[in-house]
Amino acid sequence: MTKVDVSNIQISSISHATEDDNKVLEAMAYFLPEDIDDEDVEIETVENQGCFGNPIKVHTITVDRGKVAKKVFKRIMELIKSKDKNINKLKEDIDLRIEKNKLYLRFNKQKAYLGECDLVDGDDVVRVVINFKIFSPKNKEEKVKEIVLKELE
Repeated sequence: MTKVDVSNIQISSISHATEDDNKVLEAMAYFLPEDIDDEDVEIETVENQGCFGNPIKVHTITVDRGKVAKKVFKRIMELIKSKDKNINKLKEDIDLRIEKNKLYLRFNKQKAYLGECDLVDGDDVVRVVINFKIFSPKNKEEKVKEIVLKELE
């Protein structure tokens, strides 16, 4: 069995002026297991401007405790496995979603708010970056790919 060591996970999303910040945060929290304590996550919100000067907020949830991050990773993989469409998409796109020791995922924000996992390539998304602990200087991408594909079984 492949050992899974997750260094940290960042879950982020943009809240546009027309959106309710709490609903965006709820969509992001959908990817966290229910038994995670508040002190196990860090939530940051940065106010910014969009391309046309419109106000936006960038929300980021960071999980950087190893055991907790691993639990979040397992939750995300279980959500992905809940739909064959997600599994197939991840398998097809996996090489595009891995860079060094990181896995990049995007999920439909509206569906996440409604409690549904939908892996997408769009813009209005909940973005998840999973950073694995891989100490080998070579083939980090292959090791991440191996870990993810093993979890999809």
